[in-house]
Amino acid sequence: MWWCLALAIVALARTDLASVIQNGSVWYDTAGQPIYNNGGNMIQEGDTFYWVGYDTAPGHTGQINLYASKDLASWNFVKTIIRRTGEFSDIWWAGRPSLIRQPDTGQYVCVFEADGPNWERHKIGFAVADTIDGVYHRANVQYPEPARSAGDISVYQEGDRAYLLATMDDDILGVKYRNRSLAIYELTPDFTAVQAKVYEGFRNVNGEPDWPPREHSSREGSHIIKKDGLYYWFSSGLAGWNSSATKYATAENLAGPWSSLQWLATDPFSMDSFNTQHDFIIPVAGPDGTTYLYVGDRYSQWTGFGTGRNIFLPLAWNDGVPTLVWQNSWSVPIPEPTGVALIVVGAAWLMAGVRWRA
Repeated sequence: MWWCLALAIVALARTDLASVIQNGSVWYDTAGQPIYNNGGNMIQEGDTFYWVGYDTAPGHTGQINLYASKDLASWNFVKTIIRRTGEFSDIWWAGRPSLIRQPDTGQYVCVFEADGPNWERHKIGFAVADTIDGVYHRANVQYPEPARSAGDISVYQEGDRAYLLATMDDDILGVKYRNRSLAIYELTPDFTAVQAKVYEGFRNVNGEPDWPPREHSSREGSHIIKKDGLYYWFSSGLAGWNSSATKYATAENLAGPWSSLQWLATDPFSMDSFNTQHDFIIPVAGPDGTTYLYVGDRYSQWTGFGTGRNIFLPLAWNDGVPTLVWQNSWSVPIPEPTGVALIVVGAAWLMAGVRWRA
């Protein structure tokens, strides 16, 4: 009887993890080391969130790091998964990483910007591992299209399909014009190569259309989510390390047509998305619905403007229109796993009952 009562009490008293995200401050991992983790993505495995990014500490050597958390506020440094040694020794810059999992093979694939002294701007690197925190081996390095380089990249996955999102360069009459458009490419079924272009557009959206060609005229830092059957393609401006206003476009199909770019509204008003560059957005399922977590990069280590290097904020939605909401301190509602807790507490009550009977 006591055991059953204990189970009922724990089930009714289930709480949600509520560790606090502190924005506008320098973050440290659980070992007390400062976090320099930017330009990446996040995936959830069970009750654990894994956050991958490139190391942006002063004097960094182009490595890619992996962190883990159960509450999105307290982060444990897992390991450096890619560094400029061994099979990656010819890659002097490894940036903008994304982690995805191939559902059929169970392999984890890290897709990243790959640059080397003999290449003209970024190729796309692919590294694979059997476990998310395992040893990543080089699988492929290629341009998105033959001899056509890229700027910022990310990856969007939907089921057993994955897509490369890239800010693309153009070669015109022997001259390279960088960051001219946004493109989507479907990856091969094993997620280790570019298979086919799905869409390209938003060329020269930040430039003067009457002066083509023009360099640095599109968007970067882009990432796609899907909500209520509609794709949202978020991106940042081309502002170097500086913060910029986030914009987004929508479509019912990845191949388009895509809407024109719209400003991501902010509450309160901000001209530069609260001094951030858009990095990515991750949906987090909670007890009362899904929280859409905006992850912004604040490169204060390079610009000297503002405090902190990572900003996590909620998106509010009204009739399909997102608004970025500032929070100094807040918690993402995450359901606490209850199975193990029920067994442990129930066992404790049962043992207490055995001792009482004795």
